Parts: sequence; C-alpha cells; structure tokens
Amino acid sequence: MSTPNQPETEHSADHDTDHDADRDADRAERRLATVEVVAAVTPIPDADAIESAQVRGWTVVVAKGDVAVGDKVVYFEIDSFLPFTDARFEFLRPRGHKTVDETVGHVLRTIRLRGVYSQGLVLPVATFPELPDAEPGTDVTTELGITKWEPPVPAELSGTVLGPYVREAAVKTDAERAQNLDDERWRVLATHPVGWIATEKVDGTSATYFQSPTGLRVSGRNWEYERSATNTLWRIADEFDLAGRLEPGMAVQGEVFGEGIQANPLKIRGQRLAVFAVHRDGRPLARADWPRWADDLAAPTYPLAFPGSPAEAITQVDGLESLITAGRQAEGVVWHTVDGTTFRELDGRGQFKAINNRFLARQK
Repeated sequence: MSTPNQPETEHSADHDTDHDADRDADRAERRLATVEVVAAVTPIPDADAIESAQVRGWTVVVAKGDVAVGDKVVYFEIDSFLPFTDARFEFLRPRGHKTVDETVGHVLRTIRLRGVYSQGLVLPVATFPELPDAEPGTDVTTELGITKWEPPVPAELSGTVLGPYVREAAVKTDAERAQNLDDERWRVLATHPVGWIATEKVDGTSATYFQSPTGLRVSGRNWEYERSATNTLWRIADEFDLAGRLEPGMAVQGEVFGEGIQANPLKIRGQRLAVFAVHRDGRPLARADWPRWADDLAAPTYPLAFPGSPAEAITQVDGLESLITAGRQAEGVVWHTVDGTTFRELDGRGQFKAINNRFLARQK
C-alpha cells in the first residue's frame, strides 16, 4: 500500500508472576499504527514509478521519491481498518471499502505489485500534526482511531455471550508476526536451548475450552459463549467430549475450521478442531506433557529448521503447501516452544507466526 500519491533483551521465560503475565497479555493488543523510521528504499526491476520501502520487517510499495532512508513515518499494518471519517484516509476509497458499525473505511491487505509484496501503508509523520513529538516505536493506534478488521461472524459461530474471554483459562490466543521481531528479540528467541516446533497455521476461528470448577467453559477469541446446540464451538466440544477429557484446571486452545468458516480455504468437508496449545492452571504445558487425545488433535507439524532471521522465516513459508489438504496453500506456520517456555519478548507467550504471503495476496 502507499501514500495518497502512490499505487497500492534478555530472556525472561516462564518465571513471570501472574501479575506480569496479565500485564503482558493486556499489552499484546495489536499495534496497528506506529511511528517508524524508513530503514531502506529499494528499486523494483522494470518499475519506473514505484519502489519498495522497508519499515521494521515490513515491505511497502511506494511512489518513487516519496520517502527516503531515515524519514519518520506512520506505518499502518495490514488488517488495519482506516475510517473515512478521517479525511486523510479518503484517498483509499477507490481501492475498496467496508462498513463496520455504520462507519465506512478501507482495510489494508497484502497485495503484489511488479512481483513485490506490499504490506501496509506509510504516510509522512507530518500528515498527523497531532503527533508532533512522537518517537519511533510509539504506538498511535488509539490516537488515530485505527481498529483491526474482523470478518463478520457466521451465524453458527455466534451465540449468547456470557462475558469476556475467560482469562483464567490461558492467555488469549494470538501470536506476534515475524516481521515485528527486531534483532534483539530475535536473538533471545533463537538461542532458546530447548528449541521450537513449527505447526501449520490453520485459517479458521479461535477456540479455548477450559475445565473450570463449575464445568466446561467455551470462549472464542474475545467472548465466552453460553452452551447452545447451534453454536459450532460448543458442538465441537461435545463431538470430542472435551467436558469429559479435560482435567480440572486444564484448557486446550485450537482453531475450529472447515465449512462455513473463513470461506473454508482448505476445502474440507464438515468442521474440525486443530489443537495448538494445552494449559494447566493458566500455564502452557510442554508438548511432551499433552494428553494423548490432545496430541491426536494437534495441528500438523512441518519438519522445518528454525529460521536464521525474521526475513528467512517469511521466505520459508512463501508458497507453503498445507499438510491438511494437498494442493492448497497453508496460511503459514506458528513457531511454538517445545517445552512451553514463554517470553516477555513475545508479550508473555511462547509462540510467533510467519504468514504465507501468497496465501494473503489471494485473499479478497
């Protein structure tokens, strides 16, 4: 994506206190708009009008000459919803728009121009006079009214909300993108002595199942749902007898995917659960300590060597084929610590993700 004139530390493992873990989870909300400095500008072969700019680990196609190395900009990450109530985003209207709570705006997505993936939008910081002294790295998501685009919830995934996500079960399902990991954080992750495992990232809807003192509780990404025969998350719970299998204090997290969910990109029949984490008393278990039934439901694992850099992590999954459905593109991989170790560098989690750019570029 482009400007208005353009075409589109030190490792602190699982020794954190509960208070620290809660703080990290709260801090882990997506940083969609940040003040950054342009790190590099690179020509695009056979392109006279455009070039690529690097901001953190992201590449954005820009009009030639619009930005230079060292320029301070505001970077808007993919999945950002930019409301047209702010006239500074009105130039994006011809490129597509969506409506959220009666507000019309543009959703940033991955596109490919002259063979280069462009992810996000950069605008000169001078475009935003309300940010006169913002330093590089400052999160300005809230100040600029930016929200994350969430696709509409299918009817069978909705239901009566009992309250917010059940925090005592486990940290909310999420994973930092590889592009956002700087050299210092990467060094800490790469030297984790026990190692990492790469599981297929399945494009579905998040589910957390928790065996509480009062019985099984079911949450999506943000909300806990009342038991319902028409709610898919509860139907999956009953199909796999999670109420009977989960021990007290235990939670499993996974992705429910298939027909009627996110356009079913893997084209499977019915709906399935891919487990990617098991927790006991709010803390992740080592993969070796998972119960057998959870391991049987686990998201499939790729035999990948841990990448040497965030850029290599992205290259590694470009065009990656799904292990669930042959011939279909995988959304990417999620790297998990083998032993359940968590890191402050990952906002109190033990995983990060590398998304397949070809998969993203094909999404509508």
